[in-house]
Amino acid sequence: MIFGALRGNGLFENIIFNAEHIGNRDNCFAPYILLREQLLKHSFQLDTIDKASPSNLTFEIHQDVQHNSKCTTNYLLMFESRLIKPENNDPNEWDQYKKIFTWDDELVDSDHDDRFVKIYLPNPIQSFVVDGFSKRDRFCCLISANKTLPVKDNRDLYTERVIAIRWFEKHASSDFDLYGIDWNIPVVHRNLIGKLERRFWRLIYRFISLTPFPSYRGKVANKSEVLTHTRFAICYENVRDLPGYITEKIFDCFFSGCVPVYWGANNITGFIPADCFIDRRDFRDTAAVYTFLKTITDQEFRGYQQRIAVFLESDAAYLFSSECFAKTIVDTIVQDLGA
Repeated sequence: MIFGALRGNGLFENIIFNAEHIGNRDNCFAPYILLREQLLKHSFQLDTIDKASPSNLTFEIHQDVQHNSKCTTNYLLMFESRLIKPENNDPNEWDQYKKIFTWDDELVDSDHDDRFVKIYLPNPIQSFVVDGFSKRDRFCCLISANKTLPVKDNRDLYTERVIAIRWFEKHASSDFDLYGIDWNIPVVHRNLIGKLERRFWRLIYRFISLTPFPSYRGKVANKSEVLTHTRFAICYENVRDLPGYITEKIFDCFFSGCVPVYWGANNITGFIPADCFIDRRDFRDTAAVYTFLKTITDQEFRGYQQRIAVFLESDAAYLFSSECFAKTIVDTIVQDLGA
């Protein structure tokens, strides 16, 4: 048996490998559960770092750049963008890794370093029922956390989400619902000031009821509970124009038959057909998006759903699956370690 450890912030007690754990919202643990199962077939035992025996460790897998590794053979799962986790983009940090699994097409396509291995941010691919408008009594929603980009950058889409929210609240409040974490407090500044502001507002909220976002409907246990009853979703990545940065957000919509208004990776149509979503880049502003959405008929909506259903059954969607994610990592590690 070869022993490995998964290291990352908040990864303890093998919770991420437990499908029954309360933290497995929207089946988000599925890629890791499958990764562990597939490694075990090759006699590799993978545990979170606190459960692994340091004396037996052969390798570590890091979720984003981590430190204090107990091994000389380390692998990096580069999930967060450089704008959110700058150390992910530090070549000095890369030196500790044998292979770097990343969505970043620019790094994968670079000729100077063969350590980069392309992965697609994984999803438990699932089908849905094409139902049109029949059971969708809500028009549009946005599901995300109220956060702020740590650095100032013109590709910031956190601010664009707020712009969209404010437009709907002012001009089409009955057609919009906001869900997620921390929308019961105002948007805060970045970095240390923002952390202090967030603590302040959370403290104040214990004593005073705040409504900084009137469209806020609260948290959701599962995104599908909202998306299956909603026609459209504002689906913005954290930042735009990063090649290959396609997260679970658009797939959450797909799995529920909800049509996303997407803004994010500038090469999105190289991976997902353009007729499966509404491209925010095609519109001047949120008002123009709303006008377009209101013109879509039930038949046209079903067309979007049917094309999404075909895509989810395709080889192109498989690339974003938990199975492909696990296979890519397992094949690489097994080949490297000669098992």
